[in-house]
Amino acid sequence: MRNLLWIAAITALSACQQVPVQPVDCPMLVEVKMDDTARWLEEWHQDITLPEDQLLQTFKARELEFERSANPGSRLRLALLLAEGPQPVRDQARALELLAGLDAGQASDSERALAALLKQVIEEQKWLSDKVAETNRKWKDTQAHADELERQLQELTTIEQNIQQRKLPSSKE
Repeated sequence: MRNLLWIAAITALSACQQVPVQPVDCPMLVEVKMDDTARWLEEWHQDITLPEDQLLQTFKARELEFERSANPGSRLRLALLLAEGPQPVRDQARALELLAGLDAGQASDSERALAALLKQVIEEQKWLSDKVAETNRKWKDTQAHADELERQLQELTTIEQNIQQRKLPSSKE
């Protein structure tokens, strides 16, 4: 019995030991590095929560930075705020212009990836906005058609009531 107790204790203690875990050998799809783009995204996340007056000041500072040095970094920081910032600073058309002017040769891989992502987001939002506008137009057309049919039905009902209310000439005369 005493040996069984020792075996149970050793087994329990060995179960509590740390076991080294070997990483599985698989290809990485994306290599993640903390670079400027990650900081810009974090900065953007903070900017979108700013009160409007501070947001406008931040926007003006980004524009001034871009005017002083139109490098890929200042271009992307401004484009990010224009593309996905709150309404007072949002101008997706201008953001697309900035992204189109990005010098891919000077930009890092992550900067090119961010630019491509921003462009895709803007284009998808535009597509969705166009679809919503088209759906609204179709709905208004359908509503107008339904209103016209309702009007015609009311006219027919009035005509039918007038016919029923007429006194038919008496056939006994």
